[in-house]
Amino acid sequence: MTVVSPTRSTETAANEPLLAYTVSTSPDPLKASPENPQAPEEKGELQIVGSRHSGTPADVQWIRVKVPAGPMSPDLATDLAKITPRISLSGWSVRLDSAAKEFVFSPSAGHAPIGADTGFTIQLSDIAVNRKVGTSPITITESSRTGSSAFQPRSTTFNVGKFPADFYLRNLICTPLVIDNGGEVTLTWERSANATYELLYGDTNLDVTKDTSKKITNVKSDTTFYLRGTTGDASNPVVRILAAQVSVKKPDLEIGNLIVHGTTRLNGAATTRDLTVNTANTLHVRTIEGSGAYGSLAIGGRLTLSTEGREVNVASKFTVAGTTQLNGATTTKNLTVDPGADGYLWLKTGRLDTAPGTNLNAYGTVGIIKNGVQALHSGYISSGFRETTYRANGDGFLTLVLQCLVYSPYNGWQALNSYFTAYATTAGVTRGISVPQVQVQGSRPASSQMSVPVAKGGTVKVSLDSAPISGGGGNGYFSVYWTPLGGGPNLTQATAAEIAEQEEQDEKNGSDRAEVPETFTLDAPVAPETEPSAR
Repeated sequence: MTVVSPTRSTETAANEPLLAYTVSTSPDPLKASPENPQAPEEKGELQIVGSRHSGTPADVQWIRVKVPAGPMSPDLATDLAKITPRISLSGWSVRLDSAAKEFVFSPSAGHAPIGADTGFTIQLSDIAVNRKVGTSPITITESSRTGSSAFQPRSTTFNVGKFPADFYLRNLICTPLVIDNGGEVTLTWERSANATYELLYGDTNLDVTKDTSKKITNVKSDTTFYLRGTTGDASNPVVRILAAQVSVKKPDLEIGNLIVHGTTRLNGAATTRDLTVNTANTLHVRTIEGSGAYGSLAIGGRLTLSTEGREVNVASKFTVAGTTQLNGATTTKNLTVDPGADGYLWLKTGRLDTAPGTNLNAYGTVGIIKNGVQALHSGYISSGFRETTYRANGDGFLTLVLQCLVYSPYNGWQALNSYFTAYATTAGVTRGISVPQVQVQGSRPASSQMSVPVAKGGTVKVSLDSAPISGGGGNGYFSVYWTPLGGGPNLTQATAAEIAEQEEQDEKNGSDRAEVPETFTLDAPVAPETEPSAR
C-alpha cells in the first residue's frame, strides 16, 4: 500500500528548485486540534527530505520553509514559536523569521555545495496543529545556483491536510496482486463515515462512499487503484489518497513513446498477431525481418516509399500474387533490367500482354529460341547461294542462327574478308546477319542470330550466301527455327501454287524478282576441328 500524501505543486520550470524535496507527516495524517478552545492542542511533525538528483552539485545559500500559522482553515500551526526546527547538515543553523512566518536554514559559510551524495532532512517538531479542518500550503524556497551563475530563489509548495479527529482511511488491499489478462480483483479498505470516497483507476471514477470493498472485473493491464477520501469545508477541503496496484500477466499495453533497445517479439493466437498503428500516425521502422518457420513479411495494405531515393532491395525470390503496377513521372514509368551479362527478364510461365493501342518496342535483336523439335533445318554450308520459301500456317517467329568454324590448315589467314551471310524476307522487308567464314585458331568462334515475325498466311524467304576465301574453302554452320505464337501451327515449306500466288502478289506490288523455291544442300565440313550443335 502506498500513501499519496501530501499533494505537491511547483513553480515554472525556470524557477523550479535545483534540489528535490519530499514531505511527510507524523502522525499520518495530521489531526486538527479539537474545536473546544479549552481542550489541549494536537501535536504533529513535518519531515522534509532534500537531495540533488543531478551529478553536478548545486550551491545553496539558504533554504526557507514557510508554515502558515493562525486560527484559519489554511493555517497549520497556532504558534510558530512553539515549533522545534532541526536540519541534519553539519555546519548549518536555523532561525525563525516571525514576520515572514518562515524557518530559515543556512550554512556557516556564504553558501554550501549539495551533490548527489549529500541527502539531508529538515524536521519541524512539536507543531501545535490549529483547530480548523482543511489544507495548509507548505512552501519551500531555496537560493541556489550551478557553476558561476547568479543565485536565484526557487520555490515549490506541498499541500498538507489536517483531518477531523475521528477521520480515518487505511488498509487499502488488492486481492490478488497478480492476475491473468482479463481477470478480476477485489479491493478492500477501512474508513470512517464522516467523508466522501471515490475509487479511481484509468478513466474510471466510482463513488464508493457507502462501500468498504469493490470487485473490479476484466482487468487487462497493470493498474493502480486510488482511493480518495474528502472531508472538511467545501471551500478548503482536505483530501487523503491511498493507492494499491495489481499486475497482469501478458497485459494489454497502451503507452505514449516506446523506445526498445532489445528484442521485441509479438506472440498470440493466429488472428491476433497484429501490430496496429492509428491511421493518423506513422510507424517508423528501420528494419522488419521475419524469423522462425513462417518468417515472412505480409503487408495487407499498401507499402509506400514516400521519399525519392528510397530503395527496396530483394536478395532472394520476389513473388507477387496480385497486380503489379508501375507508376511514376513521365520518364520513370519503367522496369529496368541491369544490362550486364546476367541481366535479363525471364517470363517462366504465363503470358506477356500489351494493352490495345500500345507498342512492344525492341531497340536490339529479338531472339526467340525454342526446343530442337521445332528446328526446320540445320547443317554445314561451304559455298554458293541458295534459298527457300515457307508459308506460315499461324503467327510466329522465324529464327536464323549462323556460326563459323575452325579450320587449322589456314592458320596463317589474318584478314577474314569473306563472310557467311543469311537473309530473311517477309512482307517486303529483308533482314540479314553474317559471321566470318573461318575462325583464327585460338580465338572465340563468331556467331550471330536474328528473329523475324511472320503473320499467319504470309510467306518468308530464307537465303544463305557463302563465298569461299580465295585459295581456300569457308566453313559455316546454320540453323533455322520456327516459333509459333499462341500455340499455333508450325511453318511449312510453300508449295508451287503458293509460290505462284506470292509471285503474282509481288508483281502487283512492283517486285521484279520472282521467288524460286530451293532445297538447302548440306555441305560436308572441310576438316573442322569442332562441330557446334544445332540450337
